[in-house]
Amino acid sequence: MQCHHFDAGACRSCTLLPLPRARQVSEGEDRVRTLLAPHLGAPAEAVWQAPITGAEQGFRARGKMAVTGTAQDPVLGLPGQPETADLSDCPLYPVGVEEVLGGVKALIRRAQVPPYDVARRRGEIKNVLVTATPDRQHGIRLVLRSEKALSRIREHAPTLLAAHPSIVSLSANIHPEHTTQVEGATEIPLAGKGSIPVRTGDVTLFARPRSFLQTHTEVAGELYRQGAAWVADIVAARGRSAPRVWDLYCGLGGFSLHIARAVPAARVTGVEVSTEAIDGAREAAGTAGIDAEFLAEDATAWALGEVAAHGPADVVVVNPPRRGIGAALAGFLETSGVGDVVYSSCNPRTLATDLAAMPSLRVVAARYVDMFPHTEHAEVIVRLRRA
Repeated sequence: MQCHHFDAGACRSCTLLPLPRARQVSEGEDRVRTLLAPHLGAPAEAVWQAPITGAEQGFRARGKMAVTGTAQDPVLGLPGQPETADLSDCPLYPVGVEEVLGGVKALIRRAQVPPYDVARRRGEIKNVLVTATPDRQHGIRLVLRSEKALSRIREHAPTLLAAHPSIVSLSANIHPEHTTQVEGATEIPLAGKGSIPVRTGDVTLFARPRSFLQTHTEVAGELYRQGAAWVADIVAARGRSAPRVWDLYCGLGGFSLHIARAVPAARVTGVEVSTEAIDGAREAAGTAGIDAEFLAEDATAWALGEVAAHGPADVVVVNPPRRGIGAALAGFLETSGVGDVVYSSCNPRTLATDLAAMPSLRVVAARYVDMFPHTEHAEVIVRLRRA
């Protein structure tokens, strides 16, 4: 991938861009292999399967643009990069995003919304968050310090929407605190739908403004397919007629929905603390006619209660945030009697810590996941079997 911003020194977020893509992937996989080597339940050549990769540009499902400049000449850049560089044409974004962000800059000019000055703690608009789908639909969120500019934004929003009909969702996020957090707790719908459909793998997910969405939609689809394929293999080997499958930290339901499609007889339960994500998962299941249950609960507390009431699941899928599943859930899985676990990790270091707390569960299959091309960020999905 060529990037004129990187070549000019205006952006360095893609730290590995000078390396050939194949080398980026092989070196990243080598680091993860070394980290997880003590936890393998078979020879490495039998465990490690081909990496999951996708397009190296035009893939980003979500972008977080920091607004600088002036109301008359707004600049959309990336947090941590020089404020003078407008990165609306970042080659990581799919076709159509640059045009939509250009429309947002025109809205800022027309509504005369001053960008937030971090040093002076003055101004109104902090960030512009964009969601892009494979069908070239877009969701836009304007992160504002207060509601002061909302009336002007509402006045000029119809012009934005008329010029860019691909925008199916527009909202304002109110973030009054002076912190490094990208968004605040209050979301105000301005136009369009409450969710945006994102075709991912074999299903359509419904992303709401504050719900987590995987960065690389193509790679995420292959990740969900792999998890479902492993669960199908486990169920077939165990010979259970109506297996119970738990998907803990299920988010928008990517794994749950793929598993329910791959194993129609399975009783799939997805658990996630975010009610907004669970609403999206239920919408996806209902729209596709997929039989899966989704609960807005703390994953660890729910699992502990469920095993006490009904015994362990046949298969457990976990897809935690960067902190991992933690000591409580790892300890539970170690002693629960669950024979098979599929663990999708966005932080191999916390995965290694969790595996050390589950010595009876060994890695029998693994795939490196290149979710963030051109960076050192590594993800991995592993299949665990009780020794």
